[in-house]
Amino acid sequence: MRIIGRIGIAVALALLCFASTTAQETAAVYQGDAAEQFLTKARIVKMQSLSVGVTAPKKATLELNGVTHLAAFKTVDIYTPGLTQLGNGQVEVDFTDTWKTEIAAYLVDRIIGLGLVPATVQRRYDGKDGSMQWWVESAMEEGDRLKNKITPPDMNAWNRQQFTMLLFDNLIYNTDRNLGNILLTKDFEIRLIDHSRSFRPFGGLKPNNGLTRFSRSLLTGLEKLERQDLQKKTGKYLSGRQITFLLQRRDAILALAKKTVADKGEATVLYP
Repeated sequence: MRIIGRIGIAVALALLCFASTTAQETAAVYQGDAAEQFLTKARIVKMQSLSVGVTAPKKATLELNGVTHLAAFKTVDIYTPGLTQLGNGQVEVDFTDTWKTEIAAYLVDRIIGLGLVPATVQRRYDGKDGSMQWWVESAMEEGDRLKNKITPPDMNAWNRQQFTMLLFDNLIYNTDRNLGNILLTKDFEIRLIDHSRSFRPFGGLKPNNGLTRFSRSLLTGLEKLERQDLQKKTGKYLSGRQITFLLQRRDAILALAKKTVADKGEATVLYP
């Protein structure tokens, strides 16, 4: 009965989303139990390859009780020991690119209250395990916004979103943030996708991390990251070593925020 109830909620939320083609999906729709159950239980009607992305993602059409929605399915799972030179010229040690961290990024987002990564679950298709992620109906990619010189209507709100994104990418040590995986809604709200190259084995923050302002609510959310809870929720997708480094980066962010507030004052540094 519990599963049926959750599926019913998922259908109701999906119907609300599709009631109007102009309706904007809020976090209540693209995150949480309802969205996760839909992604997990819905029938895979169609699976097609996408022409974008080096990880060969696929676009899935899902259907449950007459409700249809799209999802992104990834099966990439690469581990290369030693040194690997990437296409951008950078060199990584023990390079990994895996669907597992797509799910871990979503789960960490949920714990800290970020609200930007669409629901992502584990599914199996054509004999392969992978990540199934709620398809974001975005207005444009960040690259398109810059190319067309479109200015957000509220620059203060926009800048705060940029700092929020920087904090998250430092927390999960994401090495693949680019203009194509920052999606914007018609109201200029950011949605973040593509986290298969995250949770790198570093305890410190990224060089030139750009963290000069911090969200009060996210700093509070960071304190909710505890090893036992992370092991329970992400242990299938992250190693114990990755969790250790995640917590070290969490501590580094909190320490940097405290120091920056001491140097510049709360009013300058903190925002809701």
